Amino acid sequence: MGSGKSTIGIRLARQLGIKFVDSDKEIEAAAGHSVSEIFEKFGEEDFRKGERRVIKRLIEQENKIVLGTGGGAFMDPKTQTRLLKKSIVIWLKVNVDLLVERTSKRDTRPLLRKGNPRNILQKLTEERYPIYKSAHITVEGGQGPHDKVVNDIIWKLNKYLAIEQKKYQKMLARKKDQAADQQQSQTMQTSDDTKDKS
Repeated sequence: MGSGKSTIGIRLARQLGIKFVDSDKEIEAAAGHSVSEIFEKFGEEDFRKGERRVIKRLIEQENKIVLGTGGGAFMDPKTQTRLLKKSIVIWLKVNVDLLVERTSKRDTRPLLRKGNPRNILQKLTEERYPIYKSAHITVEGGQGPHDKVVNDIIWKLNKYLAIEQKKYQKMLARKKDQAADQQQSQTMQTSDDTKDKS
């Protein structure tokens, strides 16, 4: 929270020519309650269950979207595994001071209502950042204007995709070599069998 994921996500989607989807908005639409109301009426555990279902639906049904997820979504092991397998996960890394500054502007964050926001954010970063490191791409979210962050994401995304393409091509070449070796082995076996019979 406070990383600027919605603003950056919208701009990134625009640059890529695809749709931006905010998982929190989708959860609110599905539940008929705001995120704050869900936390207050049903608790965080219930919210996380709904979040898991909504994210699963979005990544299975939607094609080519930029999906903005809440900070806690990636902490759920099932959601994390699903996102890492089915998408390219980008972590917008922001330092605590900037998170405090940004989140203090609106009182709409349920997790920050339980005490001192700075202490809560510090604790959350200590718990979450080691998990977030498994994201495919990390971009410093607080460095300069949003457009610079978007450009950094696109640059890193292109680099990541180029590396993945090379890996894929190497895998195809390996499979082709293995198939050729297997074919040659079968041909030699058939040839040996023919010799034995004669």
